[in-house]
Amino acid sequence: MDERELANRVLEIVDDSAYHISARRILGIHLAIGGLRSFNVDLLHTIFRDVSLGTVAEGAKLWVQVLPVRHHCQNCGTNFDASRSEVPCPACSHPHTEIVGGEELRVTNMEIDDTAA
Repeated sequence: MDERELANRVLEIVDDSAYHISARRILGIHLAIGGLRSFNVDLLHTIFRDVSLGTVAEGAKLWVQVLPVRHHCQNCGTNFDASRSEVPCPACSHPHTEIVGGEELRVTNMEIDDTAA
C-alpha cells in the first residue's frame, strides 16, 4: 500500500466515522501505522492534504505513530516488539520468530470542530 492508498484509506475511515457522529469538520487525525509498512511520512501528509480537499477532513492535521513490528516465538511462546522483521527471541534466543503485527493502519483519535454549523 503506497502513500496514496494509505491517504485514501484514512480518508475513508475518517469520513465514515464523521458521518456516524454527525461531525461536520475534522481538525486532526491520529494514526497508528505498523512498522512493516513502507511509506514516507512527509509524502503521506502531502497526499492526504490533496485527497481531503472538499471533504470533512480538509485542512486536518495528521499525527503519525509508527508501531513496532510484533513477533511471536514459536519455540517458547514469547511475544515481543522489534524494530525489524528478522530478530531472535529475547527470551530463549531462538533464531526463528513469526511476525504477528506490523501491517496495522488505525485511526486512534480524531479531533473534531464541534463549533462548525
